Amino acid sequence: MIELLVSISATLIVMMGVVTLTTTVLHHQDRITRRVDANSRGRPVMTRMVQGLHSACVTSHIVPIRTGSTGTSITFLSKSGSEVGPIPDLHTISMSGSTLREAVFPSTGGTAPTWTFSGTPSSNRELLTNVAAPGGVIFRYYDFINGGISTTPLPTPLSDTNAARVSYVTIAFTVSPSAGVSSQDLGSPMMLNSGVDLRLENAGQYPNQDNLPCI
Repeated sequence: MIELLVSISATLIVMMGVVTLTTTVLHHQDRITRRVDANSRGRPVMTRMVQGLHSACVTSHIVPIRTGSTGTSITFLSKSGSEVGPIPDLHTISMSGSTLREAVFPSTGGTAPTWTFSGTPSSNRELLTNVAAPGGVIFRYYDFINGGISTTPLPTPLSDTNAARVSYVTIAFTVSPSAGVSSQDLGSPMMLNSGVDLRLENAGQYPNQDNLPCI
């Protein structure tokens, strides 16, 4: 009887170890799967926004970031292609609840820098769901001072004067897995961030140098 009880106890200990190991492996696999999912959902959207902003200086001496842009909504010119003088579209990327959306307004005429744009978007698409703005801010806007990026972001909504000085934009957002945040891994949402220099050449180093965007 004693030998039987010892054998049962040993078997239970082994089974508990197996169950614990299996549970740990499953939780670890779930954590990896969710993080990969969040990254694969958020990374293409970040790339899209960065590439759009990189195509904002369609010509020199224009204002690429538009008046009224805020920490959760940015409006900017953008156009890519092989044309020497591309006519830009007007893009607005904004956060509504936990969803990022992009509306594109095509040009209706005019010449640089006074293009006009349609009041009706040619496309209005959902970019990403389950998004959060760190500290309530996704977009921050900076100007260049003495050849370097200002350490203090410009206040929002951007006024006409400040919009005309935005030469650097940072983007930061957190995206959760499509299946939601794992109870075993509260860090499964992925934090993505990037920055875009809105200049055609390096900023000047002199105090009186004109360091406006698209120069």
